[in-house]
Amino acid sequence: MCTSIVVNKKKTIIGWNLDILDMEYRINENDDGVYIEISDAKEGWMPLFGGNSRGDFVGMPTCWPFDQRSDPISDEISIINLDIDLLLKKKTLKQIKEYVENNPVCSVPGMTFMGALSDKDGNVLHIIPGQGFKYYERPEYKILTNFSPFKGDSEKHPWMGLDRYEKAEEMLKKAGDDFAVADCFEVLKAVSQEICPTVVSMVFDIDENTIYWCENRDYENIKKHLFIKDNRNIGYCGIDCFKCDAYLATVNNDDELREKTAKLWSELNQTKIFPEQINCQGCRFDGKKTFFCDQLCEIRKCAMKNDVETCASCDKMNDCDILSRITINNPEAKRNLEKLKDN
Repeated sequence: MCTSIVVNKKKTIIGWNLDILDMEYRINENDDGVYIEISDAKEGWMPLFGGNSRGDFVGMPTCWPFDQRSDPISDEISIINLDIDLLLKKKTLKQIKEYVENNPVCSVPGMTFMGALSDKDGNVLHIIPGQGFKYYERPEYKILTNFSPFKGDSEKHPWMGLDRYEKAEEMLKKAGDDFAVADCFEVLKAVSQEICPTVVSMVFDIDENTIYWCENRDYENIKKHLFIKDNRNIGYCGIDCFKCDAYLATVNNDDELREKTAKLWSELNQTKIFPEQINCQGCRFDGKKTFFCDQLCEIRKCAMKNDVETCASCDKMNDCDILSRITINNPEAKRNLEKLKDN
């Protein structure tokens, strides 16, 4: 069963109902994420659902009826692996989107698991193995229950969750701009299940960096986890270093991504950049830096000279010609700086 919702109003709010029967689960709460783990006889405890400190969220509803096209054929990557990679911050939503654009994805034999993935900006990626994917850039809301968005209600199944989808959509259509955590729990409560019971209801308030959850439909006993805000992933210019290919290649020791990044950066900067130069742990962190970030970046030099945490701390932020070279082509960097300035 299961229900996934993402709502983008004044806040980005993510909701998830995990409905399972005769499966052992536990909640793993730590500084990196709040994960719902499922016990697997072969793999042990597997983090399959939940949110992380970066603002990503993973849901994985089962698709009914089963579609044989989702069965593994050769060496395709499983939706389970992609979900775990996002949850554990090994890949970004952008990277997973790029992967599914160019490669088939499978599920496990005899079962079609779907991916309901989102990031801190409220972008949503629905992956249905064997059928395709749908990407939504910061939609007002998106819902995924247990039927394929490619098939809709064209195929009937008692577990497809069309009633839950319609109930959630009815409530979200009426939702105001101030839709918040309590409102999301009301939706999850309205679509919760008893026969295949809802064992965890979870809500992620991205703006507050806080995950809330309750177990076994006990909506009077809600727990929460606040991720400590460490904004060092936001570079001086506003770019999120954790999404940078140089950073991801470094932390994952991914030589293929180093080669791809070196080739792209060579073209963009009209100079030869070698794969072995693609090593960076973030421009505001201690550790490795790319040659550009360490020696050539005028924004970093200026911020360090003026002893500001980021350009958001500078009075000239909105009129800076140097900074505008980045923000004019990267609206996310500008939004990140504006958020830091507001806080």
